[in-house]
Amino acid sequence: MPWVTTTTKGSTLADWIGVSDEPLPVAEVMAWAVTSGSGASVTFCGTVRDHSEGRPGVTSLEYEAYLEQVEPRLAAIASAARSRWPDIERLAIVHRVGRLVVGDVSVVVVVSTPHRAEAFEAARFCIDTVKESVPIWKRETWAHGSDWSTCTHELVDLEAGSGPPSS
Repeated sequence: MPWVTTTTKGSTLADWIGVSDEPLPVAEVMAWAVTSGSGASVTFCGTVRDHSEGRPGVTSLEYEAYLEQVEPRLAAIASAARSRWPDIERLAIVHRVGRLVVGDVSVVVVVSTPHRAEAFEAARFCIDTVKESVPIWKRETWAHGSDWSTCTHELVDLEAGSGPPSS
């Protein structure tokens, strides 16, 4: 699956959004996010862990997505973040689908800004909003079975303004 990078002409502003069934290019995304004007770059990597609430011995996760809606919703999150923090220089939100094992990176959010406070706030907004508004679901396999994650919930519509509030 291809990556989508959007760039504003004549500016260092850019978004790298996408979904892939391949390992995520964490180092490449982190390096891409740094610009000459970015005094701060915050990276969040979500990784598969060996347990979940009430489910010890998790061995793998399988992410499924409504692919036609993932990239438009990621783009809407990037746009909302840029509206709240106009100093964002580069912003990346990339998510993996398919089967992942313990230690694999499932999602990467990187935000670069001139100052750290905005980078931290925007990165947290992005990952929280991804979890609430992007149609990606995970099925957990653990020592005693396999089932959908216990944190599955109804998606919120970011366009309707019902996304997470800013920090």
